[in-house]
Amino acid sequence: MFNSNTSADTKIAVLEERLSSYELMMKKIDEAIQIMGKTSQNISKMLAVHEEKLDQCNKADDLLSKLIYEMKEEGEQHCSKVSERIDKIEEDIKEIVKFRWMIAGSGVVIAIIITTVTTLASGWWDPMQNEVHHQPHQQQLIK
Repeated sequence: MFNSNTSADTKIAVLEERLSSYELMMKKIDEAIQIMGKTSQNISKMLAVHEEKLDQCNKADDLLSKLIYEMKEEGEQHCSKVSERIDKIEEDIKEIVKFRWMIAGSGVVIAIIITTVTTLASGWWDPMQNEVHHQPHQQQLIK
């Protein structure tokens, strides 16, 4: 490594120079290690904050899922109630229609009965009309 012709002072000077350059490199390596340590701490803090945000998002997602499920249940119950009300109204309408047809049928029957009775009664109660109907028949009998 060293030439034997060089003096001890020169050797010491070269060694001191190398030692100072090694010390400078060690100082820079120590600074780099400290910077990497600080960076690691900052990354750890950022990860912790990120984890907290993820936890909050998960809680919010769970809450939203629960609210959506509850709203779905309410909607289904409301739909069921409305469907039941519509069914009841349809039954009521069917009853009203049935009653209307019964009234219409009764009216037709009453009209037929009144027409029949008035037609039959008009011949019995009106003696003039009765004579008119019988006179041509009697005239035929006389001839």
